[in-house]
Amino acid sequence: KVARNPLLHIASAVMQNAMKMTNDILKFQQECFKHYLNDIREKIIEFPEKYLFPDGNPILPILPVKTEKKKIMFVGAFPSARFENRNGLLIPTANNLSPFGKEEYFDGQQIRKQASREVLEEEFFSNLNNNADEHWITDLVKVYLMPEKHIKNCIQINPNIKYVDTHKLLKRIAIASKEWFYREVEICKPRLIITFGEVVAKVIKSDFNTENRELLNGQIKQTKILGTDYNICHLPHPEIVRRNKEWRDNNSKIMRQLSQEISNLFNKN
Repeated sequence: KVARNPLLHIASAVMQNAMKMTNDILKFQQECFKHYLNDIREKIIEFPEKYLFPDGNPILPILPVKTEKKKIMFVGAFPSARFENRNGLLIPTANNLSPFGKEEYFDGQQIRKQASREVLEEEFFSNLNNNADEHWITDLVKVYLMPEKHIKNCIQINPNIKYVDTHKLLKRIAIASKEWFYREVEICKPRLIITFGEVVAKVIKSDFNTENRELLNGQIKQTKILGTDYNICHLPHPEIVRRNKEWRDNNSKIMRQLSQEISNLFNKN
């Protein structure tokens, strides 16, 4: 009888555990990609049956691809899209590749970057001394939401598509997306959840009364999700930090304090 090598047994167990960890993420990604839009349509009747860019290609769910467990989960509101400058009109033409992904492309007139990701790098991630790609990055709402200003341009390019201002449905779609977000939290088991923007904070906390500056103050507090307490803090959306000097200055103060709190949190035994 050949003696069993304990090191091989340990290596096998580690590999099986790693595969399980990967499989539950992949299962979530597959199921969300397949069912998310129909789930939203069932809950919100105004959501279009055919949700299309002006060239007729579908607007699809954007799933997390940076999925490190038991670290920080960064949660945005909803994905943007890729844009094209066509006939002097800026129009959305394609899905982003991932939530807050690093994207750079030519839009017909100039090089365009994912603006929110740039601001996150400059104003948030660098100040937190964290490489966000080593954590979990997602959005509460999984699809690009088309606002009226983009619809006006899309109609001029292709008037045969029935466009719907889904951006004005953001709050309702965010609430309808909570179950998908809860599944992500269960899989990720983050040590800290960081959200961006008032809608995400209000929907996750079920608090629609607290004033934004108090709500988005970056303080780490515990919130119960599916019976488990999670550390969570709420930050302003990158766009308001980019555009508003007062919010940007205040955010710098928040980042200094939060960076120290994160260091303390992750250095605990």
